[in-house]
Amino acid sequence: MSTREQRRILVTGAAGQIGTELVLALRERFPAGDVIAMYRSSPLAPEVAEGGPSAKSDVTDAAGYAQAVAEHDIDTVYHLAAILSVGGEANPALCYEVNLNGLHNVLEVARERGQRLFCPSSIAVFGPDTPAVAPQETPLHPSTMYGVTKVAGEILCDYYFQRYGVDVRGVRYPGLISWQAAPGGGTTDYAIAIFHAALRDGSYECFVGPETRLPMMYMPDALKGRWT
Repeated sequence: MSTREQRRILVTGAAGQIGTELVLALRERFPAGDVIAMYRSSPLAPEVAEGGPSAKSDVTDAAGYAQAVAEHDIDTVYHLAAILSVGGEANPALCYEVNLNGLHNVLEVARERGQRLFCPSSIAVFGPDTPAVAPQETPLHPSTMYGVTKVAGEILCDYYFQRYGVDVRGVRYPGLISWQAAPGGGTTDYAIAIFHAALRDGSYECFVGPETRLPMMYMPDALKGRWT
């Protein structure tokens, strides 16, 4: 599907760090009224809420999600709704419910409506036995529930492509550094919390040592990888 054929776009998890900036970027490229920001409980950023349409829905509610998609005549979905690594360890059952059962609901609607679906993955799929420089094919033995759901999610998406021909794609992102939304519970969110705390409190006590190395990416660079 070319950009000219792309009519109605839904961004799930639009209140999160990636969702906030992705919605704004998409509304610069497409008519703002064709980019719908979906959220569940966390409020949308004012510029997102005021700049175009939104939908309050929950990907774990299969019927409710399908209804929201139908009401807005969605043909392309950027599926960002997820429980991240820190939240996933605090509540593994919720992480599984949202990240896998929610993804299954989104895939089912994509299959039924012939939608395009972008579902990002994460380097959290890697584990302690992953080489320092990971090849394309490498062991995926994550040590967090978030990582487990991302591995299973990749396989589930591939199944829907192989079995039903659903146009579903994804990229394994590192930690994404943003300033427009508050930290959302990711492993690398301490890097974002530093900025917010510096402005709010004037200081920040980091819980990782100076020897810690984690790959990160600037949000605007990540947004360049969206569908064109």
